[in-house]
Amino acid sequence: MFFETDNTVRQIWMDGRKFPEDPDPSWYGHSVGKWEDDYAFVVETIGFNDRSWLDSFGDPHSDQLQLTERYTRPDHDTLIVQTTVVDPKAYTKPWVGVPLNHKLRPNWELEESYCAIAIDDEQDYFKGVTSGGQFSRVQVVGENTQ
Repeated sequence: MFFETDNTVRQIWMDGRKFPEDPDPSWYGHSVGKWEDDYAFVVETIGFNDRSWLDSFGDPHSDQLQLTERYTRPDHDTLIVQTTVVDPKAYTKPWVGVPLNHKLRPNWELEESYCAIAIDDEQDYFKGVTSGGQFSRVQVVGENTQ
């Protein structure tokens, strides 16, 4: 699976393997996928480190995060993704995210994305930029920030 943001590649094992007994924690975890039927592709992931957020709102997770993604394609031009989060250290019960509805854009291409440190008089921050000119700022927490 390729992601436009940060030009990330994610491995989803589909050869029937089980999760490792004690996976090395990583940013994207250890993912295994399978077809439930001709309609739904289900990806289960464990083995996350605890150094990231679940989303851009900063919702936390722990190293006990278990993520299930369900991909369905009700028609040729539509992909729906629904995510279930189970994390007994961070949340009192599992929760299911709102289904994300993606439309096929046959003329779109993945844009280059990069992240660079920028420093100004007010604060240090990372500035992520795509070749399309979109950018975001993420504050750097460290000795030089207040």
